[in-house]
Amino acid sequence: MRQIIFLACLAAIAGCGGSSPSASRPASTPTPAPAASEPKARELVFFQRQGAAGATLDTLSVRADGTATHEMRYGGAGGRFREYVLRDGVLARIRRALARLPGGSTMTRGSPPPGGAQYLLRLQGRTLTGRAGGIAAPARPAVALLDGVIDGHGVAGSKLVTQTHSR
Repeated sequence: MRQIIFLACLAAIAGCGGSSPSASRPASTPTPAPAASEPKARELVFFQRQGAAGATLDTLSVRADGTATHEMRYGGAGGRFREYVLRDGVLARIRRALARLPGGSTMTRGSPPPGGAQYLLRLQGRTLTGRAGGIAAPARPAVALLDGVIDGHGVAGSKLVTQTHSR
C-alpha cells in the first residue's frame, strides 16, 4: 500500500514541468554552464533520487548541450543548487543508456529491499520509477550514470548557484 501511495505521489510530481523529445546530436565538448540569467539548453532527461541517505531529495536535469542542474534538498537543512558541465563522453553514454530503457512506467523488477533510494526518470513525455536493489537490467546503466552525476562522477566543472541556508 505504501508503494502505491508513493508511486501516486511520484506520478503527481512528474506531471509538473515538462520535457521535449530528445533528437539532437550529442555535444562533443560541453559548453560552460550558463549563468543564472542566460537561457538554458533543452532538457534531455530529468532524474530524481529520494531517500538515498535519510531525508534527501536530489534532482538532476541534464541538458542536450552537456550541462546539468543539480538541486539538493535535504530535510531541514535547506537546499543547494549547482550548475554542472559534464566531462567529454558522459553525455553520449547517457544518451545510449537512455535509448535502452524498458517500455512501461516502472524500472523495478522483483521485490527490492526496503529503505533504499527511490528513483524517478522523465524523458520524452515518459515517466519511469524504480527502487534501489530492484532496477531492471536494461535500466541499470541509465540509473547508474545519472546517480553518479548526482554524486559528482563525470562532472568536469561545477558552480554553486545558490543555497537556501548558510552559516
